Amino acid sequence: MVCAMLLGVVALTGCTTGPEPAPSSAVSQADSMWQSRTAHLGENSKVIALTADAGFGAMGTQTLTLHTESTPYALTVAYTALDKPFNTVDFTPQATLLLGTIANLDRVEVTAGTDRFALTSTQASANLGFDVKELGRNKDKLLAYSRSLAD
Repeated sequence: MVCAMLLGVVALTGCTTGPEPAPSSAVSQADSMWQSRTAHLGENSKVIALTADAGFGAMGTQTLTLHTESTPYALTVAYTALDKPFNTVDFTPQATLLLGTIANLDRVEVTAGTDRFALTSTQASANLGFDVKELGRNKDKLLAYSRSLAD
């Protein structure tokens, strides 16, 4: 009788699954950016969240300036302190994510002192081989791009 009970416990244990694996950072990033995506650069709280999710916050201390007075609309990420030398950082992935998830954003500029980097929607689209705005319209494309950055 005890053997039969033990076999039942072993059989049940073998059929259960463990906890779900934690989502990868690429999945988490894509999910978070998908939730925050916006049609308008003027939505401050969403732009702040997207900027952090894109990875700009992890690079140092910065301020954001939204240029919405006239088109083309632009966003400047100005670092007051950057964790690495400016010339060793490629800001293209982060800027591409913002250009894709903020529908009316046309240009991202990153500055630190006199150093400057800029990327336009046209340039990002050429780099991707498709319209960068698809990242904000197609979650699968956003996830695929986020995963490509993790590789």
